[in-house]
Amino acid sequence: MQDHRRQSPRIAASALCWEVIDDRETSALVVDFSSTGARVERPYIGGRIARHVPLQLEVPGIDEVMWARADLVFDQLVPTKLLASPFGLLRRTGYRIALAAARDLRLLKEFVFERDRALQCEEALLFASCYR
Repeated sequence: MQDHRRQSPRIAASALCWEVIDDRETSALVVDFSSTGARVERPYIGGRIARHVPLQLEVPGIDEVMWARADLVFDQLVPTKLLASPFGLLRRTGYRIALAAARDLRLLKEFVFERDRALQCEEALLFASCYR
């Protein structure tokens, strides 16, 4: 078994996601990406998540929708004050992308590494500007 942690940076992003839970398609928000997975958050409405989930991800900044089969890595319930959650809980789920088109995986990888590089350049400029 291969350890998939820390193979690529995690990028904070807001993107739409649709997943199939209990034979229903539900929408969610992707809060961060890596080149091999995503963390998704949505109001908890009950139900269980299967170990393998079909996902439809919107890759930010590219205007592309990516279809993938994802494996469940973690699933947590977090207390929240969102009015949209009937139980007062937020469901936070981590997925590892197990199967997707090679083109989509390449687009996602390029997005993650380019965004990370841009963020590192911004941080370096902010640090350097404090000495002026």
